[in-house]
Amino acid sequence: MAKDRMPFVAIIGGFWKLDPTKVDTAKNMAKEIGSALANERMGIVVYYSNDESLESHVVSGYAATLPEGTGAGSIRVRFAESQKNKVKFAEQATRNDLFELILFAGNDWEAPFYRSLVDTDGVDAVLLMAGARSTLIAGQIALARPLPVLAVDQFDGAAGVIRTELATTSKEYPSSATHNPKEMVSWLKNKCAVRMKQLKQSHHQEITYLKLTSERRKGFWATGAFIVLLVTVFLGMSQKPDPGLYPFLTFAGLIAAGATGALIRSVIWKAEQTVPTTSLLLGGVAGFVVGLAYLIPQWVGAPGVLEPSAMAVQATDKIQFASALLVAISSGVGFDTVFNRLKKQSEDQPISSPG
Repeated sequence: MAKDRMPFVAIIGGFWKLDPTKVDTAKNMAKEIGSALANERMGIVVYYSNDESLESHVVSGYAATLPEGTGAGSIRVRFAESQKNKVKFAEQATRNDLFELILFAGNDWEAPFYRSLVDTDGVDAVLLMAGARSTLIAGQIALARPLPVLAVDQFDGAAGVIRTELATTSKEYPSSATHNPKEMVSWLKNKCAVRMKQLKQSHHQEITYLKLTSERRKGFWATGAFIVLLVTVFLGMSQKPDPGLYPFLTFAGLIAAGATGALIRSVIWKAEQTVPTTSLLLGGVAGFVVGLAYLIPQWVGAPGVLEPSAMAVQATDKIQFASALLVAISSGVGFDTVFNRLKKQSEDQPISSPG
């Protein structure tokens, strides 16, 4: 029984105020419900272990139904620090592997108990039987969340109030007069399956929306970087660019080209999760580093516009400029490859003491 896949049902109720002539019947039904939950491969969340609580009898039927060696961790016991020595089920002595103990912080049990019903990783459904004030409040919280709720109507108490409320909105809501415990638990499991499907669909829609929003944002960033690149190209390739500003224009163009390449990559490869600002920064750095590495050997042989005496930007300077931008765009597209290579080179570089 895989506890990370099964739905967990909070068992809430008690027989403190129940007609004494009906207590034995209620306890037997609780055991039948526990057995049905085990057969349906559903985990349970329990809070009390005293004989007047619903949980102890559900646990009894549940543990008796599970074969030895199965169901590890399928009974989650939640209790406050003040209840450490008070919440203990008889079945823990023989089937301790079934129990997963979860401690509430602090000594107060009531507030954490109610909060556990809105824990998205802890409770998937609620089963109510008999009970009083806390059962009524727990039922209302479950309805507000909303969770699948099975309220047994055979006995007096808060569970009957919740069941009446639910039956007014659903003609198919099960009743102990027409359904046995196995059928009621089967109904609850089906409701859990429907809710799980709805949650998955909702999660998928949310992920799709976030992806679309992210792609739109990346598109805006890529457009802005491309416009900056076009402006740089226009200034660099114009008829009479200033030779003194040409190196700065070249460096700015390399950064803009690298950033454009990285952002275009993030738009085309939709699985790319890098945020636009990271693509902008890393792509710009990669474009600058690789573009400069491409230009330096050419400048050594023919400084061109870098000569102090240069009076004009020559055609060869513009060709170098355009070629370097193309290289920078390519490096921006593969900026992760660039940085991985630089990292490997730094790791392979031998370190020697000075002198």
